[in-house]
Amino acid sequence: MIKIHILCDNYAKKRGLLAEHGLSVWIETDDGNILFDTGQTDVFSSNAETSGVDLTKANALVISHGHYDHTGGIPDFCKLNALAPIYIHPKAFNERFFISGGETEKRSIGVPWSSDVRKKLSGRINSTVITKQINSVAVVSPMIPRGVTFEDVPHYFFVRNENDEISHDMFIDEQILVLKGNKGIYIFVGCSHVGVVNCLRYAQKLYPGEKIAGLIGGMHLEGVPDIRIELTIRSFLNYGVETVIPLHCTGMIAICEIKRFLKERCHILSVGDEIVLER
Repeated sequence: MIKIHILCDNYAKKRGLLAEHGLSVWIETDDGNILFDTGQTDVFSSNAETSGVDLTKANALVISHGHYDHTGGIPDFCKLNALAPIYIHPKAFNERFFISGGETEKRSIGVPWSSDVRKKLSGRINSTVITKQINSVAVVSPMIPRGVTFEDVPHYFFVRNENDEISHDMFIDEQILVLKGNKGIYIFVGCSHVGVVNCLRYAQKLYPGEKIAGLIGGMHLEGVPDIRIELTIRSFLNYGVETVIPLHCTGMIAICEIKRFLKERCHILSVGDEIVLER
């Protein structure tokens, strides 16, 4: 069984639930529960309580990358759940910036809590510099290789490295969560800054010959050229992706286009929605 519940997303339609620019997905499997990202505030935990999702029963927290809209709720999660390990790449803690139109518009977009909080959580952190098995059906894997020509790295993201130098962010820390089900593999992506098709390619290399049963998460297609959206959808079709659930930073135009071409294979979900991917 693989079942998901959207705890945080850019959109909410159900009464009593909150939305914010962020992502958090509750995942139930036969071998434990996984929380994928935590949004930017405690919105995910408020929505969990309203929806009847018990975060104390999470067996693992997986963080896709070190941006505020995916990591902000980690301290709140740790107050609710004292045991679940946090799977995160060590470079996720590097200082991150959004720079557009010159230095005067530099905004901090990295992990929004202090180094003191990180020290307090150090015993919970499980650094993922290589692929790691979380349970019998799930792995988390960083270092996603690039190779798809139409997927360029966004030019407005920057990072400060260990030598105090600021350079374009290549998202070394970005990682995917992959679940092996009876129907194939299910790929969870936070923002796909490295390219959502690159993520598909990489997951298939991790599980050669397996059908891609599902792709869930943020795909960072908001504001990209129409041709990139077209080529991305064509790739989904070529890879035979059975189910696509576009969330968060995918962008409304891209979501509508994915739905138009994939029809019933695309599920448009928002905060509070849940779906059983397989029984």
